[in-house]
Amino acid sequence: MYCPNCGKTNSAEQKFCRSCGLGLEKIVQSIAEQLPREELDKQLQDRTRVVDRWLNIIGGTALSILVVSVLSGIIYKIIIVKGEVLEGSIFLAFVLAIILFALLAFYQNSMLKSATKGQIGRPHPKDTAELLPGSSAESLSSVTERTTELLMAERKDTESQG
Repeated sequence: MYCPNCGKTNSAEQKFCRSCGLGLEKIVQSIAEQLPREELDKQLQDRTRVVDRWLNIIGGTALSILVVSVLSGIIYKIIIVKGEVLEGSIFLAFVLAIILFALLAFYQNSMLKSATKGQIGRPHPKDTAELLPGSSAESLSSVTERTTELLMAERKDTESQG
């Protein structure tokens, strides 16, 4: 553990910082109180995932039953009972297209959520100038580049004198 006053490393069992004398008991207690909260947050996230999974299963099952009953109703009432095969087939194709459109829209939405959540496929900038678009920031030369140039100049001077 690091002392918040001076930054020196101390063990968690110490009551006072050996460098500056700051009392560490309350700091250790505060850290100990914060650790279980992280564990509770993880448990809450796990429970949320389980509930979301069950909601998806139950909702998908109910939606599937609804779709099958509507399609079977269309097939039975229009095509079989009335005998209008062409009109029933066109209406059936229209309903299937609407269902397919809704499923694709839902899939696209879930992919966008997962992409923004994990930043999938996003390259990491190698330079801070790449962080902002249109940034006019230039990379600064390091200290060693300038001193290396000075060493080369000194070598040339000594070679020309000697």
